[in-house]
Amino acid sequence: MRVHTHAPGPVGHGVVRHARAIARLCAPHGVLDTDQAPDLTHAHFTDALFGSTIEEAAQAYRRWAEGARRPLVLTVHDVPDPRGHSRRDRARCAGYAAVVDASDAVVVSAEHEAHKIAELTGKTPYLIDLPLPLPPEPAPAASPAGASSSLVLLGYLYPGKGHEDAIDLAADVGRDRAGGAPAVIAAGTTSTGHHDLEDRLRRHAQRRRVPLVITGYLTDARFASMAATAGVPLVLNRDVSASGSLLSWLSCLRRPITWAGPYSTEIDHRHPGNLLLGNDKRELVEHISRALEDPGTTRLPRRPRWQDTGAEHVAVYRSELARSEEPPC
Repeated sequence: MRVHTHAPGPVGHGVVRHARAIARLCAPHGVLDTDQAPDLTHAHFTDALFGSTIEEAAQAYRRWAEGARRPLVLTVHDVPDPRGHSRRDRARCAGYAAVVDASDAVVVSAEHEAHKIAELTGKTPYLIDLPLPLPPEPAPAASPAGASSSLVLLGYLYPGKGHEDAIDLAADVGRDRAGGAPAVIAAGTTSTGHHDLEDRLRRHAQRRRVPLVITGYLTDARFASMAATAGVPLVLNRDVSASGSLLSWLSCLRRPITWAGPYSTEIDHRHPGNLLLGNDKRELVEHISRALEDPGTTRLPRRPRWQDTGAEHVAVYRSELARSEEPPC
């Protein structure tokens, strides 16, 4: 089977990395990723990769889809809430509905995303979990000094990722801790268009008297080293649809502390014992304080068991190819 993967954008973007990972996972099942005479197309959509506004992104996707090889399978990321009331919520919902309408099948990465798509479009999407990545080999002595006693968030910096929450939690922990607040490490680089965020975070950390380190870009090896040595692994994006950062922690045998949001609750239900969930700041502070005293609470004894994501995608491809060959009623 020949499949053309379409995920425009910088190679380090999470959605682009996901698209390439899916292509690699499908290869052992007889799928060749190519743009030369493909049998079908697999596109990945998040509005930020296709345009500066959701309207521009949806229009760009629909124009591209007109010439795409069919059937066209679409994986949607960062699915908006159809019950949101802001102008941005309404615009994103309309844009995502238009993008799904221009595709033959849609794939989501979480149950709550499936419910959103069904409510937005009336379509029933395929549900395939994000793949659990294989960790790269850690680079020796590559982590910043003090990482083993710090609160660490992995991945791109952008508004809503949870870095301000991490600073506030560190300050709360420091009230009853000898030596004061632990440091917060933002292990990654800032997303395009959000470089003012770094200054805002530094000012916020200074006000809360919390040491803050922003590492900038990390190679895969340094990323793995940071994950291995981090004192307290955190995932604090409350509204995330499906979190690559959360799965990166799991792949590095870490049990991250995270808000009990829709995605983390799903993962905890399907893979119990691999997360430390907090329903409020008090519970998060308790988890963090315990982890600083006993680092073993955030370490996993073995890699979580995960489904064969490549095989599940191949099953979708075969189903859509068979559907496209059915004679019309």
